[in-house]
Amino acid sequence: MAIWAVTGGIACGKSAVINAFKALGATCYSADADARDVLTEPDVDREVRTAFPDAIDDHGQLDRAKLGGLIFADTSRRARLGQIMHPYIRARMKARIEQNHASSHSISELYEVPLLFEGGLETWFDGTICVTCKPEIQRQRLVNRHFSRYQSMLSDEEVKQVLSSQLPVTEKADRSDIVIDNSGTEADLIQAVTKVFATLSNRTTP
Repeated sequence: MAIWAVTGGIACGKSAVINAFKALGATCYSADADARDVLTEPDVDREVRTAFPDAIDDHGQLDRAKLGGLIFADTSRRARLGQIMHPYIRARMKARIEQNHASSHSISELYEVPLLFEGGLETWFDGTICVTCKPEIQRQRLVNRHFSRYQSMLSDEEVKQVLSSQLPVTEKADRSDIVIDNSGTEADLIQAVTKVFATLSNRTTP
């Protein structure tokens, strides 16, 4: 079975692309979902709390919004969180990928991996799909998403910090096998994903 990574710029719409693939019957996984699961493991929770005491709220719970703000504002703390979580996340991903590669099914599966190139994980997959959009749309989506999740507005400086925490989406696109531009309407996106899905259904490797 071929397993394709789906990556792209933050707030470019990777989740929307994954949902469109799912609607077509594709099996999809998410490194972000793996990260959320890993954060609930006792060993990881304890290490994160120890390393980021200022991300604990008044009720003694880990405040993910605070944690996100801390790591985007400080590259050293972002690296520290990665040191804690990445080994656990990668272990989950690798086990799933190896299991699925051994499957006799011919239909491709998809794995959403936002930090694919940053983590040097592209060699784990049979191909890469990059989701892009226009810079001004990306920035607005980022602001809207943050407000929807945390009911607070990102400043211009915070937006720059978030965007600079990843490789430029143009570089990710250049390094990918397939690019999906998500700058248009939902109908445009569905049409683009449908074409890519048809391509993937006709081959198991790039």
